[in-house]
Amino acid sequence: MSQRSKRPDPQSVKSDKRGQPGQRIQPGQRDRARAARRPLAPLPEVVLARRPASTPAPAALGAEAVIAAPVVATDEPSTPPKRAARIVTGATAVDDSELERRHLLSRLLDSEGPHAVTRAASAYRKAGFDFPEEQLVQLKLLEHKDESEVCSALGVLAALLDEQQPEKLPVFEQRLKRLEDSAEEPETRQRAAELRRVLRT
Repeated sequence: MSQRSKRPDPQSVKSDKRGQPGQRIQPGQRDRARAARRPLAPLPEVVLARRPASTPAPAALGAEAVIAAPVVATDEPSTPPKRAARIVTGATAVDDSELERRHLLSRLLDSEGPHAVTRAASAYRKAGFDFPEEQLVQLKLLEHKDESEVCSALGVLAALLDEQQPEKLPVFEQRLKRLEDSAEEPETRQRAAELRRVLRT
């Protein structure tokens, strides 16, 4: 065999900085050298996860295993339920009636002369109201054209004067004097004279 056929394999001859040039490297040594130069791969991190506690199914719980939640008593007083507002129609009707009464009574007290007083008093009576037992109102009724209303006012005034001092004394005495002199009914003239004597005492 010729020397040309004995030429070494170029892959098997490697010049090493630490060895002699031309030194033959066996195949097993070449693999170990590559493995030594290859960096080691980092180890994988293992994360341990806690397994959640298994919750038993509601169907698996028996009636004995169910524990009722304790009732916590609080010191705060319970708010009473609000009552629904009720509409009272009667109160509204009373208020409207009272407003009408005051209006008609004001008209009577502001009236001057027998004709105006008679119209205002008739409207007050027609509305279904009774005249209040007050001196100023009864004194105004002494000008009424109906002597039955005048006699009724004289009786109320006589009862009031037993407990009260007369109001508007000059006007009071003047109207009694006119009734005593010019009233058509004798009873009216007699009551006016008696009440006039009460005022003088």
